Amino acid sequence: MPNLVLAEAMRRADCSNKGLASRVQLVAQEEGVTLRCTHVDVKRWLEGVQPRPATAKFIAEALSRKAGVGFSLEDIGMGGVLTPTTLERGLEYADAVPEVGSRLLGLTRRDLVDDPLAVEAVVVPSAWTQPLLTWLLSRPEPLSAGSGAQVNVGESDVWAVRMTTQLFMKLDFQFGGGHARAALAQYYVRDVSPLLEGKFTESVGRELFSAAAEVAQLLGWTAYDLGRHGLAQRYMIQALRLAQAAGDRMLGGRLLGNMSHQANYLGNFQQAIQLARAAQEGSKGIASGTTMASFLAMEARAHAGNGDDAACSRVLHEAEKLFERRDVAHDPEWIGYFDDAELAGEGAHCFRDLRKPLIAQEFVGRCLELTDPVYARTLAFIRLVQAATYVHQGEPCQAAVLATEAVELAGSLKSMRYLRYVSDLCTDLKGYHGNREVESFRELVASKYQSIA
Repeated sequence: MPNLVLAEAMRRADCSNKGLASRVQLVAQEEGVTLRCTHVDVKRWLEGVQPRPATAKFIAEALSRKAGVGFSLEDIGMGGVLTPTTLERGLEYADAVPEVGSRLLGLTRRDLVDDPLAVEAVVVPSAWTQPLLTWLLSRPEPLSAGSGAQVNVGESDVWAVRMTTQLFMKLDFQFGGGHARAALAQYYVRDVSPLLEGKFTESVGRELFSAAAEVAQLLGWTAYDLGRHGLAQRYMIQALRLAQAAGDRMLGGRLLGNMSHQANYLGNFQQAIQLARAAQEGSKGIASGTTMASFLAMEARAHAGNGDDAACSRVLHEAEKLFERRDVAHDPEWIGYFDDAELAGEGAHCFRDLRKPLIAQEFVGRCLELTDPVYARTLAFIRLVQAATYVHQGEPCQAAVLATEAVELAGSLKSMRYLRYVSDLCTDLKGYHGNREVESFRELVASKYQSIA
């Protein structure tokens, strides 16, 4: 059915199809969202096709600016695409701790049924600001068990949550975020969520909220790896609030570091820098040497993405010095993955992004030599980084050979981030047609990954 309401709104705003498309793109860009939009999309909206919730909001804002009056979603015939409260509130930093549990429960339930609105939810860059500031300025808060709670929670329950999370974390490293995600979400719903409403002492409660934050962190991280970016952002914001309630500053820093990682991946470099610095400032004097080095590495990655060679090199050097002096006895269990190989991998990514292939290759060699074969995703990433450095040196044959090995060794890795590495390399190799090794690599990618081909 044609959207006559939208047509009337466009008439009132004196806006053509092409004009609306360009204005919607501009609004989206201001929100940090890359949106491909043409007059063809506008024609479809006028024919009755409903866009995604975020896009509908961009349309309303674009028409409001053009007309000089406010248009609501109802005013453009798109009131039915409002984002569910569950997803909107997931971007908010809760005042009361019980709200966090209900928000996470709502997110996981939508996640489990692959709700399109949750799966396709977009990242809202401005939503990182409030959690960052609130966490930095937070003070210890009392924890009280739910009134009338039926479940008694003890130390053994918390220990079970931590051990189970470690198992899921190992699966993520080895097989990618898409492996066993449903089982992880189900575990949160059935086993972790009820504990948050149970009876516990304050000391047990803090440990419980810390353990639950680790589960939520992993839900967010695996969603990020799978390309569900809006969902990942919401999980991590709620996980940060749990870490704050637990008084776990190191874990809070880790979550801000993860947010920085995602912001950098999505091209929001300045916010990635701020998030990484917040992780450092908010856990100063508390974080172990290893965890602080990881936060510095995230800042270095963001500087590299931003093209700031001097800042990247300075911060990365600081991370290396801190890492050399670390005492692993002070490390939490969850930072065990951040070893010499991981730090070298961060350096390799930095200098790949800065287009300094020779320096990047030094870090790549160290990473490949030291990485445990169980970290299949890490090895796939670093091999593709290595291939990219050869493209940057004008050696497409060597790049294609290395990339072919990476794809063959990746096996059944379920990671959208990995696919982006492959896709980016294919883009880098576009200028080398007719090269036998390059063409062979393209054929391999086309046969394995139809979404890229």
